Amino acid sequence: MSLLVDTGVFVAIQNERDEHHDAATNALKTALTGEFGALYTNDYVYDEAVTLTRMRTGNHHEARAIGDRIAGRDPFPDRIEMLFVSDDRFEQTVRVFERYDDHDRSFTDASLVAFVENSDIDAVLSFDDDFDGLVERIDPTTISEDYSSN
Repeated sequence: MSLLVDTGVFVAIQNERDEHHDAATNALKTALTGEFGALYTNDYVYDEAVTLTRMRTGNHHEARAIGDRIAGRDPFPDRIEMLFVSDDRFEQTVRVFERYDDHDRSFTDASLVAFVENSDIDAVLSFDDDFDGLVERIDPTTISEDYSSN
């Protein structure tokens, strides 16, 4: 199995006041043990997480810290592989974005769907139930509850 980590997980981990902070922290900690196989994210998630953090906090240090966490720079472990949106993957993302025009979905979310649909990634690790019915989604709160004793 393999997971593609969505923006909201990283943002919740970074923000201790986020309602999902504990669930995100526990879920990623569990996932980093290899419980769910390989972990991935993509450059669009990196962009979205750093930008959201900078805009919400007004703090460059916080934005840099979330970027370092995602990229696996010290002091964070480098166990999440960064995938990059190629020309082909970009076109697939555009098609996904257009196909689901009736959904309230960001272009970044469309890129995650494109990666899952067109690669060997099994599911998205996300709080966002807009993925349900499109690709398999694992809700971090479920991991926290099911694996908290591990």
